[in-house]
Amino acid sequence: MTFLRSALIVILCLFFFGSTAQEDIELPDDYKHNVIKWNPTPFVLWSRKNINFSYERVLKPHRTFSVNLGYFELPSLGVLEDVLVENKVGKGGFTVSGDYRFYFKNRNTRMAPDGLYWGPFASIHHYGFSHDMTFIDNPSLQGTANLSASMSIASLGVQLGYQFVIKDRFTMDLIFIGPALSFYGIDVNLSGNVDINEEDEYLKALYDMLVNKIPGMEDLLDVGSIKKQGLTTSAGPGFRYMIQLGYRF
Repeated sequence: MTFLRSALIVILCLFFFGSTAQEDIELPDDYKHNVIKWNPTPFVLWSRKNINFSYERVLKPHRTFSVNLGYFELPSLGVLEDVLVENKVGKGGFTVSGDYRFYFKNRNTRMAPDGLYWGPFASIHHYGFSHDMTFIDNPSLQGTANLSASMSIASLGVQLGYQFVIKDRFTMDLIFIGPALSFYGIDVNLSGNVDINEEDEYLKALYDMLVNKIPGMEDLLDVGSIKKQGLTTSAGPGFRYMIQLGYRF
């Protein structure tokens, strides 16, 4: 997609800018420039299958850049056990991001990567799933259906965080705010041969709930697919809220 390509270009530009940045003070020859980190935030919040690692490189005493890569998965959809006999889900996604960090010279008592920092970032999150359903021996609902969807979000923003360096080897990186401009694309498709008893009050109430709660659901049920693209802003933590545990070398 166009916005995915644009975000990738921005990430590459951030890395290039970081690698060519200059600062008057030089680092000692034996300085530890590298930090490898694990991000447990999506692991705890969404799915234990989420694995996300990052690499931060110290360029100058108060400047660094970092790269973040990982597998991204959201929780499963809830199912109606009283009408759903078989439920097979295939899902998966990825996340990639990059940032360039300015560590505050006057505020921090130590050089990077320790202390308070700010900087621009770019990120991409992509997620998709395929939901196969089979309805059997139910007087109101019978047949098979497939619900598939893909979602992509590309964000550009500015973050504020603090990184603790513990005993010169271990780090705890806290990103606690990251206002961003995000481009998103959503593609949802519904197909199958389900026979529905329209007189069933339970199913009618379920239909009304879905239409009222999920934007575009009425078009999805009538036409079989919905596609949306747009632009949104985030003044809060959003995807940039995270805690990362690292090892420095």
